Amino acid sequence: MTKYSFQYWFEWGCSENFCPCLWSADQITKNKFGYAVDLHRLPISQDLIHFLCQLGIEHDNALDWEYPPNPLLWSDQEKKEFYQKAREGCFRLQKELGKEYQIIYCEEE
Repeated sequence: MTKYSFQYWFEWGCSENFCPCLWSADQITKNKFGYAVDLHRLPISQDLIHFLCQLGIEHDNALDWEYPPNPLLWSDQEKKEFYQKAREGCFRLQKELGKEYQIIYCEEE
């Protein structure tokens, strides 16, 4: 039975040890999301935390930091590869966290 529910998408501002990609889904409404979840506080492997942080850094590299409203800097192939890895990360989270956790994939493609 699901005990915890999280939304999964990547937000800007990742580092080697921090990645805002998992959000508490408690009391979510259409326009209001929960808080970023500290991956280090979850029962997941260091390997998965590293994978998600590296993916978050890759995501950050897509943004034109000089003028963020510009389109992403990725090619179509880079977008495709990122979203494949993002789905893999979601799958791995669900697998490692188990049945008590629900991971809702919300990454835009």
